[in-house]
Amino acid sequence: MSYDISFKVKVDGTDTYVPVGACNANITWNVGEIIRRSTGLEWKNEANNGLCKDVVPFIAKGIEELLRNGEKYKQYEPKNGWGSVAGVIEFFTDIIVDWNDFVAEHEDLKDVATFWID
Repeated sequence: MSYDISFKVKVDGTDTYVPVGACNANITWNVGEIIRRSTGLEWKNEANNGLCKDVVPFIAKGIEELLRNGEKYKQYEPKNGWGSVAGVIEFFTDIIVDWNDFVAEHEDLKDVATFWID
């Protein structure tokens, strides 16, 4: 299984969320401990994890943390070799790039877009 990230907005007057933009970030669940510890976020799978504008700064913090203290997180790399600190940095970077691209194209949705882990 994997963390598949998407940005969604809620359809007015409904409980339905629809995907917006193009976030293609994906990584194996095996690195979940690295992700949670470096960002301080829970990372609820198959759920809305809050507004992107609130989540993305924690992801940026996670990148900085892993770049500065990557060795500290090596102990959480999966023993089967499926995932690494370097892979998480790349995953986080993909999210940041996709979010910045989304905001550049859809400035009007930046305050309502939600961060989903599918």
